[in-house]
Amino acid sequence: MIHTASPTHGLGAAIYELVNVTGTKNVIQACQDAGVPKLVYTSSAGVIYSGQENLVDADERIAYPKKPLDAYNDTKARAEELVLEANGVKGVLTCALRPSGIFGPGDRQAISGFHSVIKNGQTKFQIGKNENLFDWTYVGNVAHAHLLAADKLDTHYPVAGLHEPLPEVNLSLGEYRIPTSAAHPLGPKVNPMPEDLAIAAKFESSDVDPSDLRPVLRSRMDQFCDLADAEDGPGPAVAGQAFFINNCEPVNFWDWTRAVWRKLGHIPPYTIVLPVALGMILATLAEFFSKITGREPGFTRFRVSFATQQRYYDSERARRLLGYTPIVGITEGLDRWTEWYQAELDKPQVSAAETPKNK
Repeated sequence: MIHTASPTHGLGAAIYELVNVTGTKNVIQACQDAGVPKLVYTSSAGVIYSGQENLVDADERIAYPKKPLDAYNDTKARAEELVLEANGVKGVLTCALRPSGIFGPGDRQAISGFHSVIKNGQTKFQIGKNENLFDWTYVGNVAHAHLLAADKLDTHYPVAGLHEPLPEVNLSLGEYRIPTSAAHPLGPKVNPMPEDLAIAAKFESSDVDPSDLRPVLRSRMDQFCDLADAEDGPGPAVAGQAFFINNCEPVNFWDWTRAVWRKLGHIPPYTIVLPVALGMILATLAEFFSKITGREPGFTRFRVSFATQQRYYDSERARRLLGYTPIVGITEGLDRWTEWYQAELDKPQVSAAETPKNK
């Protein structure tokens, strides 16, 4: 069973409670009653995001925030907890996938947000220095991860595999290297030998052969550190775990935004860079006036935070335990996404008067 049902963003708390929490309870119960052996739940990378902090190379050990960002992320997190707590109950194995920033053909939410900025003539404004990285994930890669999870839900990853380097993901950007947290000192073991440090230093230098693989990162801060010195045997299980899913190609937020605009046929004539603090002040004023006028605010403090904070995730757990690697790069996905959306815009609009009436 793959459970993907959830209302979109921007609706009331009641519908999220009904579908995400109560609905997930019902799905779990139905799987247990019917003897379904596996349940894969579509969660969200937002379950650990409160809107108040940067998430830099974040992995699955980060706890849910004490104060959730909103009702959507709160109920997704609570549903994820229910699914993971149910692992092994009445023979049902469970796991949860946390995709970040899903985009691709069929999406009408994220793409319409980018398009609305064009229609409102706001593309010349940039908030912040464009130094923050953000994870977007092509929808086909998310589907691929679900199939892998369903297939491997009853397996354990071998310990020996934890010592093997993962090949870099270069579907879009060639030799681009994914940034990592400064908390991860280089070295293939918890206590690296001189030769290990030499390999790591070579990788970080300009003297790198294209065939070189990144040294495995293992430290006391690492999620697999307890197994770093083990030689063989069964490693971590897939069941009962959450997995971040992304394109493994984090991009600067405003670079990505302008790339979307360009694909939609618009290039800003110039750019006005606003400091984050000024953006927050303007957003606060916009929210205040929206309350007075009763209109939905188009510019909010949340959108300022969303556009200026670091939000990218460590996908090592999914890559190792599920065997996940994105199959569609971020630039190819962008082409597919915008081409589909442009075709939707070009379709002739049917007015209410032209709609056939029911007899």
